[in-house]
Amino acid sequence: MFSLSSIILAFFAGILGTLIGGTQTFICTGFVGLLIFLLEHVGVNTTFLNEALSNNLFLPCIIFNAAGLATAYAGTKHEIRGVETSRSLAFTNDPKVLLVGAIGGGLGYLIFAFENYFSFPVDTGAVSVILVGVLGRILFNQEDTYNEKNLDFLEKASPSFWEFQFLIGLAVSTVMAYFAKETGLGFSISALTLIFALSDPAFPATHHTTLVVGYAMAQTDNILIAVIFGIIAHFIGLIFGMVLNTDCGTHIDPPAVAIATCSLIIFTLF
Repeated sequence: MFSLSSIILAFFAGILGTLIGGTQTFICTGFVGLLIFLLEHVGVNTTFLNEALSNNLFLPCIIFNAAGLATAYAGTKHEIRGVETSRSLAFTNDPKVLLVGAIGGGLGYLIFAFENYFSFPVDTGAVSVILVGVLGRILFNQEDTYNEKNLDFLEKASPSFWEFQFLIGLAVSTVMAYFAKETGLGFSISALTLIFALSDPAFPATHHTTLVVGYAMAQTDNILIAVIFGIIAHFIGLIFGMVLNTDCGTHIDPPAVAIATCSLIIFTLF
C-alpha cells in the first residue's frame, strides 16, 4: 500500500486537484464512478479505470484533500477565502499554492494507507479528509473557528426546521437504500449532483447520507437500519457544517465527519 509510485502520483494529483478545485474534483469522482458502473453493466473490463482513476487519481482523500489544504493556504495570501473549495486556484499564479496542494495530496494518501494497513473499522478516506481539514484549520485559519450565530440558531430552531431536515434525510435515505440494494450507485449519483452546487450554493450535499446508507445495507441487508443511519448521517453533516464549517476560515468537510462517525459505528456493531 505504501508504494513509492503511489506517493509520487498522490503528490502530482494534489497539484491537479489544486488547479481543478475541491468541489469539482468530487464531481469528477462521481462521474468516474457512474461511468465505471455503466461500462461494467455492458460487460466492459474496468480494472484500469478502477485502479488508476476511481481508487487512485480521483480518490477524494488525495485530490480533494489537496484542493482543501491549498485553498486554506491561498486564503492567507490571495483574494480568496480559505473555505471556498469550489474555486480553481489557477488564478493565484503561485507555485507555493501548488506545492501546498501537492503536500495535501501526499499527506492524504499516507494517512489513508496507514489506516488501511492496520484495518481500522472506519471509512479511512473520510478520516483522512477530516485530519487534513483540521490541519488546514490549525495552520491557516484567519477567520472564526466556529459559527456562533448558527449555534444560537440551532439552539432556538423551530420544529418546522427540524421537520424539514428530517424529511430530507428520510427521502434521500429511503430512495438511496433502494438504489444501494439494487445497484450500489448511490454515492456516485450524489457526488455527481454536486455540479448543481456550483451555480446554487444552497444545493445540499447528500453523498454522506447515501454512502452511509450503502454501508448499512452492505453490513445488515436491512433497509430500515440503513434508513435510520442515513438520517443520522444527514443530521451529523448538517449540524457540524452549520457550526464548524459555514462562514469559518477554512474547510473541514461535514460529510466526511458524518461518514467517519457512522461508518465506525456500523463496522463496529455489524
